[in-house]
Formats: sequence, structure tokens, C-alpha cells
Amino acid sequence: MKTLKLFTGLLVIFVTFGWKTNNPNCKNSTYILNQVQEKYDSNQKWGTSEIKLHIQEPRVNNPQRYTKLNLKNSDDYFEMERFREDGIVKRILTGNGESKIFLNGESELSKAIIEQYRLNVERSLGHKKFYKLMYGLPMSLSNNFWEQIRPAQKAEYKGRDVYRVAMELKDEMISKHWTLIIEVETYTLLAIEFNHPEDPGKEEEIITFEGEFDINGMKIPRIRNWYIKGTNEYLGTDIIVEELK
Repeated sequence: MKTLKLFTGLLVIFVTFGWKTNNPNCKNSTYILNQVQEKYDSNQKWGTSEIKLHIQEPRVNNPQRYTKLNLKNSDDYFEMERFREDGIVKRILTGNGESKIFLNGESELSKAIIEQYRLNVERSLGHKKFYKLMYGLPMSLSNNFWEQIRPAQKAEYKGRDVYRVAMELKDEMISKHWTLIIEVETYTLLAIEFNHPEDPGKEEEIITFEGEFDINGMKIPRIRNWYIKGTNEYLGTDIIVEELK
């Protein structure tokens, strides 16, 4: 009886966390995710890599926006310059916890300016978390990133056979509930849905990926288009323009 209870308990855990799937034609979620990461970073360079990118980020209300990004994973170093129509904001976070913020080259800023442009450490930490996660995709989707990963489901997306892999994050980023859309044949990451099951009235977003950008022996998605999922309303695009030296 004890053996039966133990087996039943383990089965519940496996199913709950997506380690197995009842669909015999669908590989389990962690295997699929590992294959996706292998496709983009076969030599596992992401964890110690440094990337410097020029990213064009047009938004509906800010079409000229772009960012220069420097991520140094081995030292946990983050630097970004955000170029907007109303100024240039530079943020630096070092691995030892030092923070620097500049507006148009100036670091001595009034309280009113700091509040207007949200020039605080908390905002810098949020940017670091976002860019490290989003520009490390799919490598950044390690098992310390998600709390729970559900059994993969086969579906069709824009005429392609895909896996839908739903996961619950440990810490919210846009949403706590993500669904990855992965091409079955090539393990290409095609899109991510950001779901809000805890708040059905909240608009859900989707980001779609196009092309690949080669950097440091890795591949990362080059173009990211943002939409409202239900209405397909366009929100903006992120385009990796070039690697910076």
C-alpha cells in the first residue's frame, strides 16, 4: 500500500510539473526546451558571454526609440543607453552592486527630473532583468526561471506544426504565465504568449520572432513584434541592427 501511494504521489508530481505527457505523439516539455536551447546555443556560451547590441525599438507613441545594450554575463554587468525623442538615458549596474544613471550625460539631477524619467535603481534593475531575459532567449529559460512547466501540446500556428509549452514563472515578467510556441520540425522559437489567467479581463500580449542574429557562436531571434493577442493590435517592434564593438 505504501508503495502504491508513493508511486501515485510521484505520478502526480511528474504530471503537474510537465515532466511527462499523456500524449504519446508529443515529447515532454523539458526535452523540447532543451532542444530549442541546443539549436540556438549548441556550445552553451550564453552563461559566460558578453553581448553588445544596437537595438531599434520603434513604438506607436515613440517611433524613434533605440537602445545600445551591453550585457556581460560572466561579471553580471549591465549597461544600456536609451535614445528617445526627449533625451538619452544611460544606466549602468555592475556585478558588485554599483549603480550609475545619466540623463544627456549628466548624473547630478533634480528630484523632479528623476521622478519624471524614473531615473532610479529599481527601474534600472527592471531593465536589466528584462533585457537579460529577453535577449538571452531561449537560453535564459533555465529551470531556475520557471516554477512549473506543463505538458507540451501539439497545435498549428500560421500553417506550421508547433509545440505549445506553458510555464509558470517564479517571478513575473510581463506576466507570470508564458506559453512558448515552438516549431516541431526545427525547434525554432516562433512566439511567446503572455497570459493572465488570474485576471481574465486583462489584455494579453504576444511577441513573435523573425530571423536569427549570430553573435559569439550563438543565435538569438533578430526581430520581435509585439501585439495584443485578442485583437492583433500592433504595439511595437524590436530589431537587432548590429553588434557593437
